[in-house]
Amino acid sequence: MSHILSAHSGNVSRIAQILFFILAVLFIPGNTALAVEGEKKPTVADLIEEAPAEDVKKIKDVSVSKAIPQDDYDRGTPRSSILGLADALTNRDYERGVHYLDMRNVPAYIRSNPEEILRELKIIADRSLWVDVETISEDPEGHKDDGLPSYRDIIARLKTPDGVVDILVQRVPDGKGGRVWKLSNKTVAEIPRLYEHFGYGEIGDRLSRMLPEVDFMGLVLWQWVMLIGIALGAYIISWIITRLFIAILRLRKRHTYPRIQTFAAGPLKFLVFILIVRANFELIAPSLRAQALFDSKTVLILAVTWLFTGLVDLGFGRLGDRMKEAGNAQATVLLRPAASLVKVIILLVAVISWLDNLGFNVSAMLAGLGVGGIAVGLAAQKSIENLIGAITLYAAQPVRIGDFCKAGSTLGVVEEIGLRSTTLRTLDRTLVTVPNARFANMEIENLTMRDKILYRRNVRLRNDTSPDQVRAVLDGVRSMFALHDEVDSEPARIRFIEYGEDAFKLEIFAYIKTTDYNEYLASVEDLNLRILDIVAAAGTQLAVPARSIRLEGEAAPA
Repeated sequence: MSHILSAHSGNVSRIAQILFFILAVLFIPGNTALAVEGEKKPTVADLIEEAPAEDVKKIKDVSVSKAIPQDDYDRGTPRSSILGLADALTNRDYERGVHYLDMRNVPAYIRSNPEEILRELKIIADRSLWVDVETISEDPEGHKDDGLPSYRDIIARLKTPDGVVDILVQRVPDGKGGRVWKLSNKTVAEIPRLYEHFGYGEIGDRLSRMLPEVDFMGLVLWQWVMLIGIALGAYIISWIITRLFIAILRLRKRHTYPRIQTFAAGPLKFLVFILIVRANFELIAPSLRAQALFDSKTVLILAVTWLFTGLVDLGFGRLGDRMKEAGNAQATVLLRPAASLVKVIILLVAVISWLDNLGFNVSAMLAGLGVGGIAVGLAAQKSIENLIGAITLYAAQPVRIGDFCKAGSTLGVVEEIGLRSTTLRTLDRTLVTVPNARFANMEIENLTMRDKILYRRNVRLRNDTSPDQVRAVLDGVRSMFALHDEVDSEPARIRFIEYGEDAFKLEIFAYIKTTDYNEYLASVEDLNLRILDIVAAAGTQLAVPARSIRLEGEAAPA
């Protein structure tokens, strides 16, 4: 009679119910619920959407034209009678509740213990029964088309191991010449047998009689005591399991990984704790409301989410360590946003799963997210392109931070490869920022990655140089290259390649064994000076291009 009883638990504001719907199933103490046979158990969404009892009482069947009989206990219709019984059970007013039971022709032990029967009925209803009160007739004559006798209405069907038991109300004489609706004597006679299946059980029954019947957040005192005991036992077992796990790591000399120890002592232990508590939750014989929260798997989803985010931290942390060991420390800057993205996906999946377990319409939410995701994707298209560009740059590594490169027409040192752009420090000491999407598609020349630097020159000898002098220059340069420590002997060469109009051209081709540009310039200077010495020692000179200038009005030479 949860619909019924939620109404009598007070006017809780709808906003407060939504904000605290995780615990909403527990905020209405002592409520009784009815469940129709074959229907699913109530979910948190069902409990949040319950109409307050004051609103339920105002609901009238517009098809009813007959006057409702007046009665001190408001038993003129099936609905009002059930509401009154629910109110009496909620407030444990068993003296009043007896007036809603048809005690005719029931066993003597039931007639002699009406309060015990009502107590058992409340526990059965709390644990096993749920119905929408609006389905109960508001007509003084009850439902006409339910296939039952005109004086009977069915409220719910409860499945038991022995078969299906109908929960019935029945129209009976009130002893004053009128007729009122009461819980059928057939149903009242079934209460002891139903309690055997849906009651607290032997241990719970003893504890409930020993401790005060105090409700708190949907559970009575004995259930809280047992739940706390289960939680303490689960904590001890989870602590032992995780300590054994850490000890095994130490035996395998893996204690150097503090992340694994943190993972074991945090999310892993919490998940083991929750699983143990869930495995023993039924021992406390929870009510339908507590069971609804249990079925929503709220804490379990939190534990699993924490576990997966911990695994993400472990995986990306280990990947970062390997990158640093491989000398690719710069790429670790991508791990943080990548890990955050994976965590966001895990969180979204967890929230969707949680809302589905709570009973909300996830399909409509996903449709809304899909439309919103398209809009966000279009708005963030450039940002996504730049992020992909950053991933490409870090994965392919055409350049690294500190490399001297030429990208397009820009020559400079790479100072930063961010998530949005790459920054170059030019030779003029200015900063050039290039979006990653464009930078990754450029033709990039990485000058730092050279293993040596080319030294290529053309030596021009005067055209009056004799063949012996040319040979002396060639032999001198070759000998100098062979003895020079900074020149790679292969394929260092000098060749007489051309007769020019004003000079003999010699081509020099060699590599300087350095990647430092300053060292390269020092070697070039040394080589140039030595070549000048060789030319001078051969008795010739470098050719200087001759230019003739004729002044205006001056006669041309004959």
